[in-house]
Amino acid sequence: MNSPDPSDRLLAGLIHDLRQPLGNIECSAWCLASMTESADPRVREQVHLIERQVEEAARLLAAAAELNCASAQRAAAPASFAVTNPASSGVT
Repeated sequence: MNSPDPSDRLLAGLIHDLRQPLGNIECSAWCLASMTESADPRVREQVHLIERQVEEAARLLAAAAELNCASAQRAAAPASFAVTNPASSGVT
């Protein structure tokens, strides 16, 4: 079995490390939203903007994690081999 590519490990670590502060931002946005229900509409609008940006960042991280996983699976898969000889597999 091949060891993971260093860039795959780096990406996996980066994704993991970004999820923690993103979760903290999401929690802070939720707290702000609950405290600003009767506040100025501009404040609520900014809180909703933060929530949407957090959702988008989480979506991008999930997509990056899926790509990284797929890359690791391809690297771990056994090499494929040709069943026929391309030089002699022509239709006659």
